[in-house]
Amino acid sequence: MNHNLIKRIFLIIPVLFALAASVAEAAIPAAERQALTDIYNGTGGAGWTDNSGGWVGFVGDECTWFGVTCNGAGDTVTAIDLHTNNLVGSLPATLNNLTGLFTFFVQNNQLTGPIPSLAGLTNLAYFSVGNNQLTGPIPSSLAGLTNLVNFYVHDNQLTGSIPSLVGLTNLAQFYAQNNQLTGSIPPLAGLTNLVNFGVNNNQLTGPIPSLAGLTNLAYFSVNNNQLTGPIPPLAGLTNLVYFGVNNNQLTGPIPSLTGLTNLVQFRVNNNQLSGPIPSLAGLTGLANFYAYNNQLTGPIPSLAGLDNLVQFRVNNNQLSGDVPAVPAPTNALSASGSSLCPNYLNQTADAAWDTATGSTPWYDLCTAAPIPVAAAPIPTLSQWGMIVLSILLVGAAVFGLRRQR
Repeated sequence: MNHNLIKRIFLIIPVLFALAASVAEAAIPAAERQALTDIYNGTGGAGWTDNSGGWVGFVGDECTWFGVTCNGAGDTVTAIDLHTNNLVGSLPATLNNLTGLFTFFVQNNQLTGPIPSLAGLTNLAYFSVGNNQLTGPIPSSLAGLTNLVNFYVHDNQLTGSIPSLVGLTNLAQFYAQNNQLTGSIPPLAGLTNLVNFGVNNNQLTGPIPSLAGLTNLAYFSVNNNQLTGPIPPLAGLTNLVYFGVNNNQLTGPIPSLTGLTNLVQFRVNNNQLSGPIPSLAGLTGLANFYAYNNQLTGPIPSLAGLDNLVQFRVNNNQLSGDVPAVPAPTNALSASGSSLCPNYLNQTADAAWDTATGSTPWYDLCTAAPIPVAAAPIPTLSQWGMIVLSILLVGAAVFGLRRQR
């Protein structure tokens, strides 16, 4: 054998040993490798759209597997991103072996079964399993995930109640809409970083919790449930853009909207709300106002200054008085996008409202307010005495006439 070749081989061997030692030192823990292997085996890894990188291959190469990210030292998994990758099957119970996990994205697949426990994943910030076919409850272990920022479990078949969110002070996004969740909405107090909260299209009951102190809240959607009680005060929610509580069983008045200068969509239709429509002054960004199918009374407030208003729907209430002028001079109301009747509004001609409602005249379905029927006064005690005395006198007279016969 060539002596130079032998020399080179002996020179390379230490390098190979050094590389092997380096890989061994940087390898993720066996428990984390097991979790990754369980994900692959439990969700049909062989049929994934992309399973490149040598999934479930050599020990020590886990950080090269498609969708897996490790920390700089290569000794712990920090992210898994397998969204829209044809995952079929169930997530493993060993998921919480990945104690360094920061991001977990498996949305837009065909996963079934429950969401496994997340207990111990104290570094977890982003968790997204939306748009699958998951069943069972939302894990109750959320309360300990103090670094959680985004939590997406929407568009599944989840059941049970929404767990406590107490202590999740970093939580910004919580989406659990389009499931089969029951029970009440948990308290949101202390979630000062909450921006978006969506739990619409479930079977939730009970009241809407207080929104006090949620100054960053921009999107709040709880429509299409079975919620009862009043709409809580909205004072101080200056970043609120979308507020949807429609299609519930809410009662009481619409709260003050003063100061909600960023409000774009306000939907409280299809409830049992009463009282007047509050002032809309200053809501210059308001585009959609839906309050139809309630029991609202009083006049429609001024729409002056609402130059971005596209749809205004307040039909099927008990509103009365004159209709306000459409926003001018930049009337943005879409043709046939608004509705004012049935109500008890004064029927005065207004071509702008004809166009906005798609009905000519706009008051075609409105009727005059019913004339209240005065209740018969209840007799006083002295009046009752006179009534009884009159009856007795009539009776005596009748009796006397009969005796004379």
